[in-house]
Amino acid sequence: MIRIWKKLNLDKADWPFFLTVLAICVIGLFNLYSATFDLSISRYFYNQLLWMSGGVVIGMFLALVHYHFYIRTGYFWYVGTVSLLLFVLFFGKSAGGSQRWIHLGFFNLQPSELAKIAVVLGLATYFHGHHQKRKMNLVDLIVPMIILVIPCILIVKQPDLGTTLVVFFTGCMMIWFVGVQRKILILVVTLGLVSVPLAWKFALKPYQKDRVISFLEPEKYADSKGYQIIQSKIAVGSGKVLGKGYLKGSQSKLQFLPKQHTDFVFSNYAEEFGFMGSLVLLGLYFLIGLLGLNIAMTSKDVFGITAAFGLTSTILIQTMINLGMELGLLPVVGMTLPFFSYGGTSLLTSFIALGILMNISIHRLTHASKKG
Repeated sequence: MIRIWKKLNLDKADWPFFLTVLAICVIGLFNLYSATFDLSISRYFYNQLLWMSGGVVIGMFLALVHYHFYIRTGYFWYVGTVSLLLFVLFFGKSAGGSQRWIHLGFFNLQPSELAKIAVVLGLATYFHGHHQKRKMNLVDLIVPMIILVIPCILIVKQPDLGTTLVVFFTGCMMIWFVGVQRKILILVVTLGLVSVPLAWKFALKPYQKDRVISFLEPEKYADSKGYQIIQSKIAVGSGKVLGKGYLKGSQSKLQFLPKQHTDFVFSNYAEEFGFMGSLVLLGLYFLIGLLGLNIAMTSKDVFGITAAFGLTSTILIQTMINLGMELGLLPVVGMTLPFFSYGGTSLLTSFIALGILMNISIHRLTHASKKG
């Protein structure tokens, strides 16, 4: 057994990282049981348990495949996901005003979730093959920006603003991490600020504008657009220091809190476990960030460094958007909490990220050639 363990290099894996994720999953399962207590406990709880079990299997498989597999297939992940996004645009399943899913009979696949992984691998593969010691200039940015912008355009067309933001900011973080000339960085930030009013006028759909307006004045729209934010803040605030106790959250039990098992799952947790319980959960996500960045910084090749940084950034950015949304600090965009919210493709995507990060942690001392 020990020989097999060492042969697979499992002794080199970052097990604290895996155990931190596992802790969040276990807490999430208990919280999901509470959040769906008066809805359909068996369906939600056991489905989530099934998805998590499948996620662990997929994650372990991805952790054990040869490290060079990701360098050789990075562009295939990217092209395959872009193809799925194009398919969704024309033939995807619609629900709630959005066309985001491919119906597979027993499962609805959401390619925009896979784009979080594909863009990271695509950019990491590009940077691995085109690494240079100097910081990138405007010409150097052309290909990385094309890799980033194409899936973002396809995702925002669905529309799925939340996932677009995660993918876009993750890509920008990776480009910044690799190194951009200061004047280019200033130019990009300036253009971004200038584009905000243009995006408001021409890009955002009416319901998206409503979410921003209700975020700025939730009390004014407490019975309509601002209802979700108001109820979420009530749930979080009513938890106080120690919370109301497990299974005693009134906001979810009395059906005041919308989407308490998906987008607003943290609000249910904060109501029942209070400020102290919330600190524990936030501490676990903070630890994921530290351990993920440690995997990146201890890797010996460009692909491992940039891929680990990108995947960690994806998890952290999604976490910050979800928590900001639930605490009333950001507009509602529809975003799950990684490893914690109920969901199929979203949860599996998080475990794919976990598996690749574990793979990088196992082989982080291996220097890969540019050809892989």
